[in-house]
Amino acid sequence: MNKIAEENILVIGGGTGMGKAVAIKLSQDGFNVAISGRRAEKLRETVDKSELKIKSHTVDVVDRISVAQLFTWFEKNIGKLDILINAAGINTANRTIENLDPNQWDNLVQTNLTGAYNCVREGLEKMRPQKSGLIILINSVAGKRAIPLAGVAYNASKFGMSALGISVGEEERENGIRITNIYPGEVNTPILEQRTNPPSTEYREKILQPNDIAEVVSTIVKLPARANIPELVIKPSKQSFV
Repeated sequence: MNKIAEENILVIGGGTGMGKAVAIKLSQDGFNVAISGRRAEKLRETVDKSELKIKSHTVDVVDRISVAQLFTWFEKNIGKLDILINAAGINTANRTIENLDPNQWDNLVQTNLTGAYNCVREGLEKMRPQKSGLIILINSVAGKRAIPLAGVAYNASKFGMSALGISVGEEERENGIRITNIYPGEVNTPILEQRTNPPSTEYREKILQPNDIAEVVSTIVKLPARANIPELVIKPSKQSFV
């Protein structure tokens, strides 16, 4: 427990969905947690919901200056960065290549993939000198299988994130930095509202819940530094993975 109390975690995308659940769970576990995201009001909601103290700072993951400012703020107000969790991501209602506007493609890929790169790059700069660290990328099964339901741009961005995590993991393992790609199946989060036909309440109750992902992340971050899970798929029990 003493070791946990000394570990500092930054959750990007911690204002809603899986990131919010992860941040609250890790705070309850005893870690020092800070969250970041675009919308200050959503960050405040997470902070207010937590029983323990969580600090927050806004960030636009597409803006490299904003990302650099976030990590500077974290180092000044929280301390050394032990664990970085990226849960930021978006989708769009127009998902086929026929209906997808090029600007929507650009926005989605910049947020999901380039945004992840921007955060990982800054995180590595903080972790290399200390020769330790864990980076968790909350991806999607769309990063393992090209799922029509997820859409062409989302699939492409998540495949890219998968390659990012795997590549960085191989490059940085000698520096004591571990990378984990988590691939959730359908999760009951606000991103479901971005579908052309959002699922029913009954359907949402049968798929994964944000707390399920939080439990998985909690287990991973508590592993000793000698252990690394490069990739982990978690899906609803009745959802196909083929």
